[in-house]
Amino acid sequence: MDLYNASNGTEEDEIIHLNLDEYEEAKESLKTIIARADSARRIVADEDFNKLIMIGYLSDEPKRLAELMSSGRLPAASMESCTRELDAIGRFRNFMKMNIEQGNMAIDELAFLEEAREEAILAE
Repeated sequence: MDLYNASNGTEEDEIIHLNLDEYEEAKESLKTIIARADSARRIVADEDFNKLIMIGYLSDEPKRLAELMSSGRLPAASMESCTRELDAIGRFRNFMKMNIEQGNMAIDELAFLEEAREEAILAE
């Protein structure tokens, strides 16, 4: 079941039916994703993390590596090392961004899940 895309369809889309166990499992999964996103937000808000990682590693370090690479004085092995480091920085940035984005989607999906549960209870 694709809970992230379930609410993006139209009313003509297939109706999703969940039993109580599936509902509870989906709810716990979404809460876990939301908690991870909250952790990422708190970490990013930390002044030391922000200085060292967000500014130092994710912003300043790519600039430094780009300057080294563009200097024309790096041997091929060092150039490859810089490229790998830039790739690692990008992967870490994407990891942090992904956790926050997934958390935002999970908040919406949890609201949809709760709304669907309430509608099902009222329909019975």
